[in-house]
Amino acid sequence: MSIENTLESVAKLNEDKYLQNQVAQLNARYILLNTDEEKQNFPNYSVKDEEMTLLAFHYLNLGCRLAEQQAILEASQPLERGAQILEYIYGSKNNETNFRNYHVLISGLAYYSAFQYSKSFILIKKAENETTIAKLLNMFLSRRFNELQNDINTIIINKDYINLNRSDHEDETSSRIYEIVIARSLSKVISYLNFGNQTLLEQAKEELETLKDIASLKEDVDVWWTIRLILIILGGVERASLWSVLIHHYKELPPLVSNFIFSHVFAKRTKVHEFFTTQRSALEKVINKDDGVVISMPTSSGKTRIAEVAILDTKVKDTNSKILFIAPYKSLAFEIENDLGRIFTPIGITVSQLYGGSLFSKIDEKLIQDTDVIIATQEKAKALFRSDNELIKTIKLVVLDEGHLLGGGERDTRNELFMEELRFHIHKKGGKFIVLSAVLPNPEDLSFWLTESDDNVFDSDWRPSEERMGILEWTGKSVNLNWLSADDERNSFNNRFVIAEKQPRKPRERTDKYIPGDKNEAVAATAIKLFKFGPVLIYVGLKASVFTMARAYKKVLANDTPFPWKNQNNWQAFELACIEFDGDDSIWLHYARLGILCHNANLPSDVRIPLERLMRTERPRVIIATSTLGQGVNLGVSSIIFATLQKAAEKLSYSDFWNIAGRAGRAFVDQEGKILVALDNSKRRTLRERHKVTRTQRSIEKYFNKSNLQNAKSGLLWSIRTIKYSSAFSEGVSFERLLELVAENDFSELEHSDAFINELDIIDDTLLALHQLNHNEIDPTDVVWVEEFFKKSLAYLQCAKDEEDTFIKEEQIITFIKARIGGILKAVGQDSKDWDAHIRSGIPLQSDLILEASLQEIIELIDEFFLEEDYSIGAKTGLLSFIESIVNQTPVLQEEYLQNERLKEIRELWLAGNSMTEIKAIQNASVVVNQHYSFKLPWVLNGIAKKLQALELESHSQLLQELSILSETGLPNLVAVKVYQAGIRSRQVAIEVASMYDDDSWDKGISYYKYDIIKNADFYKLLLSDDTAKWIDLFLQYNEREHIVINEIPPFYSEHLLGLGNVILFPKTINKEHHLVSSDLTVIVPVKSVEGLYLAEVIDKEGVYFIQTEDGYWQLNVANPNIEINRIEEEEF
Repeated sequence: MSIENTLESVAKLNEDKYLQNQVAQLNARYILLNTDEEKQNFPNYSVKDEEMTLLAFHYLNLGCRLAEQQAILEASQPLERGAQILEYIYGSKNNETNFRNYHVLISGLAYYSAFQYSKSFILIKKAENETTIAKLLNMFLSRRFNELQNDINTIIINKDYINLNRSDHEDETSSRIYEIVIARSLSKVISYLNFGNQTLLEQAKEELETLKDIASLKEDVDVWWTIRLILIILGGVERASLWSVLIHHYKELPPLVSNFIFSHVFAKRTKVHEFFTTQRSALEKVINKDDGVVISMPTSSGKTRIAEVAILDTKVKDTNSKILFIAPYKSLAFEIENDLGRIFTPIGITVSQLYGGSLFSKIDEKLIQDTDVIIATQEKAKALFRSDNELIKTIKLVVLDEGHLLGGGERDTRNELFMEELRFHIHKKGGKFIVLSAVLPNPEDLSFWLTESDDNVFDSDWRPSEERMGILEWTGKSVNLNWLSADDERNSFNNRFVIAEKQPRKPRERTDKYIPGDKNEAVAATAIKLFKFGPVLIYVGLKASVFTMARAYKKVLANDTPFPWKNQNNWQAFELACIEFDGDDSIWLHYARLGILCHNANLPSDVRIPLERLMRTERPRVIIATSTLGQGVNLGVSSIIFATLQKAAEKLSYSDFWNIAGRAGRAFVDQEGKILVALDNSKRRTLRERHKVTRTQRSIEKYFNKSNLQNAKSGLLWSIRTIKYSSAFSEGVSFERLLELVAENDFSELEHSDAFINELDIIDDTLLALHQLNHNEIDPTDVVWVEEFFKKSLAYLQCAKDEEDTFIKEEQIITFIKARIGGILKAVGQDSKDWDAHIRSGIPLQSDLILEASLQEIIELIDEFFLEEDYSIGAKTGLLSFIESIVNQTPVLQEEYLQNERLKEIRELWLAGNSMTEIKAIQNASVVVNQHYSFKLPWVLNGIAKKLQALELESHSQLLQELSILSETGLPNLVAVKVYQAGIRSRQVAIEVASMYDDDSWDKGISYYKYDIIKNADFYKLLLSDDTAKWIDLFLQYNEREHIVINEIPPFYSEHLLGLGNVILFPKTINKEHHLVSSDLTVIVPVKSVEGLYLAEVIDKEGVYFIQTEDGYWQLNVANPNIEINRIEEEEF
């Protein structure tokens, strides 16, 4: 049958409404089976398992035909459909059927054939291994390659078993032939995936083709189907392996690329051998293309792997280049640093995160000198490039994570303007952007903006697990789960999933009480029941609601037994952080001890980081969070319940909904992610109440429709539009007059002048920075450059594209920006030398101008400080107090919380390094510390330091930089700051560890302290307190190097190993004996047969092997980047 005819047959099956309705019934039934619904509650399904099994194999047959004719992409759909049908029938143990394990195995093989590795991995765990072949394939599909190789070696070394001349029954001999050939073939495939030897893969395919013919002749249908699917899998492996994909993009594989592959396949934790189909397609737009790409793919679909390859490709092309990876939040930056560092550090590409908020110090300067991949928030990156003009010249790639975070908010608008500035530099120096997003309905806009073409987009909705959406209906007496279903005739539901139970009356109670008794308790009870599928996230709309829901969950749980956290290191890190911040009675800790993890915007960073690590690495009972979690963590859960669709006082946006909902369903863990929205249907007495429920249900259903996602929109366009609207309708000022006011920087005639100034303050510093880069030296006021540059801005592009918006036109954007630059020059002067101080400060322009006027007063304060020659933290705190009395009056710092009568006490406690438990005893102290001392004040102090540096007052500048860092971290000296940033994430412990060192000022970087603590940990633990010893132990655990050093084994010669050609031999343990084994298993030599050879140090080490030299000696080599050979000089042998 031709490809065209086969595709036609597939299309007919897909278009057959009766058959597809039968499949939809199977799917709906599968949901109920998996949630342990009582069968008497099932709808009256008409589907017959025997007939649908035949349909599944019909699909598989068509898919196999296409794959065998090399129509691989076309084959994926029928193969996956056949696998789905078999899974729906045989995947649940609650459906008692014959030959279940065989059909689950076939389904798993078919999923793998269709490149659905995650689904195959999950499903195959449900099968019981009834045969040797099933056991081997189970291990292969679940990627337990080391265990599989050990079993294969045990089979092959058994000479009696592989002796086909044994007098066995014919069927037993056939079984052994199948097992031996499949075992050998899988061994070759593993070796290919690890080392990229194409010959081994070809040999495996040839042997299996022969075996398939044997099975056909013997009419062993079950085996024939198994081998047929294995062969298609091998065809897929050839296309999807890291080796074949990357070789496709390079004529000769660079050593750095090979090491990148080795770093993945020999990783200590999660090993990666293949790319997803979507990743392979996306790489076509990443490698060997210089104009960048916008990648829009769901959570867990592999965006980070694509970014890794983009980083790799950049370093291959230019070894001196640097990469900037922009993360939207500090907590996410920590996570990215860990993930990228595990892969790149072993192959010589250094990865560092820049700590802190909006300031750039000499500590950062030292850190980035030897860093290849710089991870920073946009605020930190902005401070970095404004401070170091030379660094920007080395950046050849910018990776922008969560690229959809645009809009009219102040932070989003500032970040968009910074991207405009970055766009100038990157395009000028021949670099490119890679933008990543999970919820970006308009990627073409960002592509046109950052890559200058709307064609540089890779957009896919594929994800490794399915999404199951439904409504959690609370009736007042029970919870019904109403799932969306493709079955048009029958609803898919879990009726009475939770039933309210009457509680025993307490003394003096006159009415009966039930649990659950309200919507919150109903949500909690549902989450408890869904926990058997995996972690559950409950979304709530308010910070205070997090603990309201936690109380409801605890009440329904009715179990105060401490939760058994598996990783005690992660748990202890969280526990210690909570105690330092909140004391032993920390509410975060109270609920976490029960397995209830709470998350909202009030979390301090020192608690947030270990908490989010717990969320990622453990299986908590439940996570209860606001939207702050959805945008800050690569979190995977099995189920998500939206207790509300509100976000504070506003409706949750569709984008925020899907940014959270998209985290349901973990790759290689969950077959599907469950997404539920709570609906309170307990009040239906009046017509009005019933109408309200109906409206709410319709609103929920709109959220399930992804076509309602809002576009990512320009904040600059929003700002200009807002200013024009306010001037026209609130002030009665024409646009022409507005331009004059903006150009004159005079808003005195406006009633709400402060509002206009504040809005302009968001964009002014970047406009000045861009003018400095583009201005005419002869006429500094010439703004002709604006037209060409800003016609490529996101604001202009989106305005020109929006034909419905007649209020503002794209030409007005250009005229407004030109006018505003004129106004800025009115304020700062026309001498370009003066502009730099304003730009480097990074402070909003209006505040910066006020600070400029006070600069001499600040210089005089510092002069007096130096004259005193007292450099204690008390003296520095006193200086800070005087400086604050000046700078706190600027608009950027003016806040009500600074009116705190005990501000002096808060300042002194914070800079002395006292615990937050003590500081929080002062009313509103947390707000003062988090908003002022940790965030805004350091930003302003660092900005002033840049001004002093421009005046060549280096000592004054360094002192203010130091004060800014001490204020940001709440530590009394720079050594404590560096110890803290090295990974001792306790302020009090960092101070104690710092006491072991001399004050080094700026001399040593963070890495010095990091490696010194690792080296001298035991010594420090003896000298310092028990609490500090605990933190040092945790520090060692998180900095445990995967790097292993092995001593070289001298080259050896053996008569038993002559004439083997180019074979490489691996040191392996088989049946408790050491052997040297070749990739194709044709050579298996006991080590004891080679006189004087001892392999204990290298036995079973991944990526370690022996290769024969020209003189016949066997020499030790290593491909694993995490293992280093301690080479012995030749004369030492």
